[in-house]
Amino acid sequence: MSLSDIQSTAVMAIGPCRIASLSLVALLHQDTAIEGDEASEKALKLSTSRIEAAWTMLSEGLAERLGANDYRLPPELEDQRLACLRILEPLHAKISGRDGTVMSRMASLPNVAELCLHQLEPTISRFLDDLVAALTQAQREREAKRAGDMLEAVKNAEAVGRNIRLIAFNASIEAARIGDQGKGFAVIATEIRGLADRTQTLLTNIAGFLRA
Repeated sequence: MSLSDIQSTAVMAIGPCRIASLSLVALLHQDTAIEGDEASEKALKLSTSRIEAAWTMLSEGLAERLGANDYRLPPELEDQRLACLRILEPLHAKISGRDGTVMSRMASLPNVAELCLHQLEPTISRFLDDLVAALTQAQREREAKRAGDMLEAVKNAEAVGRNIRLIAFNASIEAARIGDQGKGFAVIATEIRGLADRTQTLLTNIAGFLRA
């Protein structure tokens, strides 16, 4: 999984919690009861699952995926991740509780609208924006390094090919000097030189594609 893939996975897991939190606030303040209202029950289930998904990604999923890809968040981004968790924690605690209903637990949370609208939403949004920028840049740098490494490998192979051609050419000269006894060896040397030429052409083409 590339850093770009991790970026997409993280955004899809974390981003929806913003709408989910506002949906919970709306459900909390609606006039009708949620129990028995199919639309409200679906909205509640979807909202709680989205908050749970965001919590899981922020608390462990993101770090695990990045670590497996040999990448760690820069200190500033790591601070933002922890800030997202601190703000999301009260909501997560309420939806994962066991006493009463989700709505009754949510109702006990003070200033829930302020928390969701003025704290969670901007904090999550800023983190995702900065995460996308950081991972996009890191992926570009990795791809540039990979291309550079490949070009270096091609250059080394080209140098080996040139040496093989030179060895084959010298072998042909030596074979010619010893006359009939060297004819078989001269044929082999010619074949080796031909293979080296074709390899050189192939490597030159590959290098051209990498530089394009």
